[in-house]
Amino acid sequence: MSYQKQLFHIALLVLVMPSLMAETHEVIVLDNSFSPRNITIKAGDTVRWINEGPGSHNIYSMGNFRCANGCEAEGGDGSPAANGWVAEVTFRVPGTIAYECQPHVQFGMVGSVIVQPPSTDAPTINALTDNTFSNNDLTVNAGERVFFSNQGGVHNFRTNDDSLICADGCEGDGQSVSTDPTGFPWEFYALFNEPGDIPYYCANPAHNNQTGILRVISDVLFMNGFESQ
Repeated sequence: MSYQKQLFHIALLVLVMPSLMAETHEVIVLDNSFSPRNITIKAGDTVRWINEGPGSHNIYSMGNFRCANGCEAEGGDGSPAANGWVAEVTFRVPGTIAYECQPHVQFGMVGSVIVQPPSTDAPTINALTDNTFSNNDLTVNAGERVFFSNQGGVHNFRTNDDSLICADGCEGDGQSVSTDPTGFPWEFYALFNEPGDIPYYCANPAHNNQTGILRVISDVLFMNGFESQ
């Protein structure tokens, strides 16, 4: 392959690879403030708080999460800490989540995460009243967000490998949620970055046939098999 063609292929990969990367937004915890104080993200994105000290800080949202050395919803210690901790929370449901540093809220150390739905119509998977999933064989591109919702009945969404377990929130997002099958009208967005087939099901024991598969394909043009010039 010629040097010029190699450069072209590298440039093309640089252009398309960002669509395969997780969307993570950083907030710096420093000098009794959050920077940025208010952040706007898309549903399915993750916020990473980085404590740069020197004070003893945490992030706390009533009923949602309490994090510092890990998040309490995942067995971590959300007590204020002065070490250089890093905590992450994934937000899959649109809305505005206010939070604070508990020991410094009186100094105005507060912030918010504004979670917006994707700007375009997302592909959907719905749990239905007849105990099936709509679009139960869905193909999407890597880097695409999928909208999930409960349209009626006692359901949850669970992948066969347990990488995603959701109902009123999703397990492993750093938030206090319930992932058991429920009749609550839950909904969420999930971002899928890795190509592959993802079988899933509803974990309600009475819904043995409520299954489906999500096929995530790569939108990257891999540059193999070119003849050298």
